[in-house]
Amino acid sequence: MSAPASPAETNPERPRILAFARGYQAEFFPELVDDRYEAVFVTMTEAEAQQVRAKGQDVVACFERDFDTIEPADVPEHYLITSFMSERFLGRYDQATRLTILGKEIAFWRDLIARFQPAAVLNELVAIEISEVLLIEARAAGIPYLAGMNCVVEDWFYWLPDPMTISGGTFDLPEPSEASLALADAYLAELKQKDYRPFYVKNLAGRRAAKPLLAGLAKSALWRWRDWRSADPARAASFRYETYTEEYSKRGQVFAASFRHAYDQLEDIPESYEIVFYPLHQEPEATLNYMSEFNANQVATIENIMKCLGPHQVLVVKEHPVDKGALLRPKFRVLRESYSALRFLPAEVHGREVLSRCERVVTLTSTVGWEAALIGKSVCVMGEIFYDRLPGIRRIETWPQLREALRTPIEAMERVEPETARRFVAAMVENSFPGNPFPYPELYSRTNIQRVRNAVAIGAGIVPAEPVG
Repeated sequence: MSAPASPAETNPERPRILAFARGYQAEFFPELVDDRYEAVFVTMTEAEAQQVRAKGQDVVACFERDFDTIEPADVPEHYLITSFMSERFLGRYDQATRLTILGKEIAFWRDLIARFQPAAVLNELVAIEISEVLLIEARAAGIPYLAGMNCVVEDWFYWLPDPMTISGGTFDLPEPSEASLALADAYLAELKQKDYRPFYVKNLAGRRAAKPLLAGLAKSALWRWRDWRSADPARAASFRYETYTEEYSKRGQVFAASFRHAYDQLEDIPESYEIVFYPLHQEPEATLNYMSEFNANQVATIENIMKCLGPHQVLVVKEHPVDKGALLRPKFRVLRESYSALRFLPAEVHGREVLSRCERVVTLTSTVGWEAALIGKSVCVMGEIFYDRLPGIRRIETWPQLREALRTPIEAMERVEPETARRFVAAMVENSFPGNPFPYPELYSRTNIQRVRNAVAIGAGIVPAEPVG
């Protein structure tokens, strides 16, 4: 463990922000350094630490580098908010090792919070166990945890009221101003265009593009070696938190499968059948493991939706735009061959094509469900997503509830009223900040960086909020 805190650590001249910089954040978070607060950087990997240092900032701790020297804390009996099952990387270790890792995570964050006494911690929506531990320890110390989430209106974002969920049930939305209503009107007009695509699914690589395939094969081999090397965390300097072996192996698997297996065709479904649409989620994904914890197994989820259908209904499952070929994987092919009322569509089919043929959507947390609701479709939501409490959305808690909803005449199903949607979007804007802390073309622009800096200072309670417009 580290040495006792120095007076400079416990009595800073400026409020401190403890920033856990993972992935792209190791490049972006150092850009958020500001005169109004002192940024203290922590990383998961040494490679991320090097990225932060390359931006001229110090790194006070690195979990993988420090792992061997951390004395694990005792793990309380029911410590986690979720469970070991929600963590997508560490399942390769046995339970005793998992407890040791969890104890080290607890000790790691407790030490840093005690040493630096931050005004806030900056991370992201809880998507892995070490972030969940950071949230638990920050809450225990009464420290705000800043996790950004994109507003539906582009170039706006908000701090999640509860970083464990993106459910609208956590929102306390204000009355929207005229400026926010104007932004909502512009957004809704764009969304209702037939060719609308959210910014995060534009300009994606093709299914058989050679560069991503070759990179995936090379990285798959690299991660297999890394997994072998980190198989025993008790061995000095061997621990590695993340693994992407499955993710990169999948690229080669689905590339080969694309030459052997065909998808269904939307136009081949008779007009006499009612289509129920389920947008497939990318795997792995936080919205599955954390926001849809009990429905994260999409094979089981699809099977259970099938059990809710009537004899004249078919379930259409479409791949996520960024996860091309997912439905060609063996686990989904077996499913398709087992059910006659199931149809699979490729990622390249525009979601609006499917929505033009259906009136019902069942989703965990898909933004397609949001789009469907705004163009007048009936939407059943089973996960935790920002629109799950919006009047006109059917919130589903059990499979019998879904069966009842799918067998209710479509004309009797609730829908989202246009004015309800308009005021909801405007209220989200009113509750948001200009800027975007996530990867997009203008992430590193001077304007965007300054906007996100302001949002950090406001979220940490260092400066007051500013009105929209």
